[in-house]
Amino acid sequence: MNTPLAKPVLIVLIGPPGSGKTTWARQNGRGVVHVSQDDLIDAITPNGFEHAYREIYARAENAIARAALLDGHTVIVDRTNRTRKHRRRWVVIASECECMALAVEMTTPPALCRARNAAREDYRRVSDERMERMFAALEPVGAGEGFAAIFNETHSLHEILAQLEKEKATDEHCHQTR
Repeated sequence: MNTPLAKPVLIVLIGPPGSGKTTWARQNGRGVVHVSQDDLIDAITPNGFEHAYREIYARAENAIARAALLDGHTVIVDRTNRTRKHRRRWVVIASECECMALAVEMTTPPALCRARNAAREDYRRVSDERMERMFAALEPVGAGEGFAAIFNETHSLHEILAQLEKEKATDEHCHQTR
């Protein structure tokens, strides 16, 4: 059974292809809604990414994330989210749904990302040229982007949520003692 966590939090994964985003989402995704760009591409255009459908992919991602958050679910967004502009939409959606957005940044070395990508046998394999463009465009997530907290992939979802609960309890205790 995949019992929902019933905690509206938006977890935004950040990292290039092959960095472990989907693996992290699957390992930590019990009880959450997994918004996967790759899976939505598969559903919308089964033969792989088509530039003409780019806006449809984005609207589908947004709609699923909003619906899940508004229904009180935790959401993991599994896509590269490589620039502040790409990540901004998720912070806005979380704000609109009155929940917090958290970032989980993958720190996998580029050589390992390249090797994992090269081992892919289907259309999800990114060309070497595109992979290099993605590395060049990757902007580290920063404190001023609007995320309530930034973690790396060594933290499990359970650890992240436990840390947030601990901080919330500490904040509430401090507020009550003032």
